[in-house]
Amino acid sequence: MAPSAFAHGQADDPVKEYSAITRYNFEQFAEYGPVTLLDMLERIPEAQQILAQSSGNRRGGGKRGFGSGGDQILINGKRLSGKANNISDTMARVSAGNVNEIQLIRGAVEGLDVQSDGLVINVILEAGVSSSTTFWKVGGVYYEGHDVHPTFTLSHSGSWGKLEYMVGVERKHWEFHFDRDEVYENADGEETGTLFVQGKYPRPSTAFTTNLTYDTDDYGTIRLNGLYEPRTADGEEIRIELGDSPFYRNTIRDADGHKWEVGGDHEISIDGFGQIKTLFVVNQDNQDELEERFTEPDATFNSQSLAKKIDRSEKIIRASITRPFFGSQSMEVGGEGAFNTYDQKFDQLEYSDENTVSEIIAADEVEISEKRYEVFAIHNYSFNSKITLQSSITTEFSTITADTILPTGGISRQQNSFTFPKPRFNLRYDVSENDQVRAIVEKKVSQLNFNNFITRWDNGAQQLILGNTNIKPQEQWEFSLAYERRLPDNLGTVEVQLFHTNFKDYIENIDFSVYEDELGNPITADEYFALPPSDELRDATKFSAKGGNIDKATAYGVKLKSNIRLGFVGINGGVINVDYEYSRKNTRDQFTGEWRRMDRRSDHELKLGFRHDITDIRFSYGLNSEFKSENKRHFINYFWQTNPAMELSAFAEIMLIAGIKARVEGQQLTGKRQSALLTNYSDHIKFNDIRRIDTRETRTAQEIRFSLQGTF
Repeated sequence: MAPSAFAHGQADDPVKEYSAITRYNFEQFAEYGPVTLLDMLERIPEAQQILAQSSGNRRGGGKRGFGSGGDQILINGKRLSGKANNISDTMARVSAGNVNEIQLIRGAVEGLDVQSDGLVINVILEAGVSSSTTFWKVGGVYYEGHDVHPTFTLSHSGSWGKLEYMVGVERKHWEFHFDRDEVYENADGEETGTLFVQGKYPRPSTAFTTNLTYDTDDYGTIRLNGLYEPRTADGEEIRIELGDSPFYRNTIRDADGHKWEVGGDHEISIDGFGQIKTLFVVNQDNQDELEERFTEPDATFNSQSLAKKIDRSEKIIRASITRPFFGSQSMEVGGEGAFNTYDQKFDQLEYSDENTVSEIIAADEVEISEKRYEVFAIHNYSFNSKITLQSSITTEFSTITADTILPTGGISRQQNSFTFPKPRFNLRYDVSENDQVRAIVEKKVSQLNFNNFITRWDNGAQQLILGNTNIKPQEQWEFSLAYERRLPDNLGTVEVQLFHTNFKDYIENIDFSVYEDELGNPITADEYFALPPSDELRDATKFSAKGGNIDKATAYGVKLKSNIRLGFVGINGGVINVDYEYSRKNTRDQFTGEWRRMDRRSDHELKLGFRHDITDIRFSYGLNSEFKSENKRHFINYFWQTNPAMELSAFAEIMLIAGIKARVEGQQLTGKRQSALLTNYSDHIKFNDIRRIDTRETRTAQEIRFSLQGTF
């Protein structure tokens, strides 16, 4: 999704009465010679962290439907009417010459299309811009030890009367290359073998986008957006094991798919009635994937195959009406409907020869539909020029139906209906012109990951994970208190936030084993482990685990965020960004009963960024790094400790002539990914019967991207 023609008749400032806003106009960026809106945003310290969060392909994340949180970058106070969009890519297609003002809005404020969680960036485009603009970008990407692949972007925007339009095409290329060395030891610390793993997974795609805006004068403004993106997702992984159990496997993946999306919005103001807003989106994403496993370097047929087919779609419509009352208050009321489908089929087959299936290891097919309706009311109340309270109540009514297609052709249906009231309170207090306090209390309900509903292959642990069609959405109460200080002379900001979250129906791995005593009588897990069970009973017990809901979990911590301009130490044009989070996210282990950290959650996360713009020669460079403390994974038959490696990236760019910029950037510059210790157990982790200990060292290929871009 990409905006190109938002400007027509839309330059009114939706938050012009809010005096504590930080505003940037085009003239403040002129010395840098910006080509696109993204060039301007990257030079605002606070915006860099939002852009970093938005990178990558998103499908709404954990949010349900459009919701009220929305994106943190708006155009003329409006969100983009789509979910498959990438904000950074979108901003790269908007010409810098069309930008009238960039607003940094902190805390709750009416007039925007979203409810703020902290900082919202609102871009005001020039009204009535009628000149056509063509943006082009050509370049390539190189992965260490592999080929160079071309990339390009071309988009054209213009107007025809009251119609504004944009058409664009972008060739993307992303790859994941890694290799890993593993050393195997038994419970006594004796080396029993080694494993070498090497994988490559290219992900090329071509995205076609369009955007139309039509101002009807009397009947408001209509916007339509479109996206079509075919792609491939092939790959190859080689595993060579030496030692007590020598083993070879070459897995070749052949996958392709496509996604499309159509979104739009309409807004109209009716005297004496209010402002009516309507948004909709329809999308679909399909992928067919086949993995073939060969157990000899010169094998003539594959010994196993894993086939996966996914077809998912989403239809959302949201409508609301907003009107002021009693001078300092306003109310928005409306509703939203979302209709999701997720159909997936997974088969794992074993072959005795090229045409003969000797065993069906796994076969699972599930068709899922989710119908969700929401009604909401959002109230804004400005007590005075310093204090604003934004409160809302959303009530959700949803039904999830999961049909498992049986081998006989029959259907096993699991259907659950839910009602979730979701209140939210957001208080903003401007202590002074430079100091602000924000407090938020909110009830959230997460969007289910339907991958948990169906059997899948866990490539990291090298085992099948069973699906569970009876998982409920996860609920959470979030409490946060933030203090932000804007430094004098626009030197930057410092923010401290405390947060606490209580989870209900937290989604975690759960023991689904069926326990029986020596006589075959059903017993509980506690009774089973209290026996203790004999070796014969342990061998007869089928231990299994899959995703499910547990009663509760908690999280608390502190976030520190700072963006400092370095002119006061003599580095004019230099900016340093610091983003640190300490969090304790705890849950009850469903296999051992211990209170422990959530899976894959690090206690400490630190991001450091530095950017330096040398305006005299229009040259910029920068470094970014990310550090995470260890994280752990807990399952019924393993305990996995991981130490992520530091992530380091750098870039340099220069304006060659007016409107043309050259850029080179590197990712994964350390070439390291992580080290890990994986303790495998013979059956259930509670017996502490260690089968093997794996020590892993994983590396990744360095990535270099280069490009030349401009507008005419």
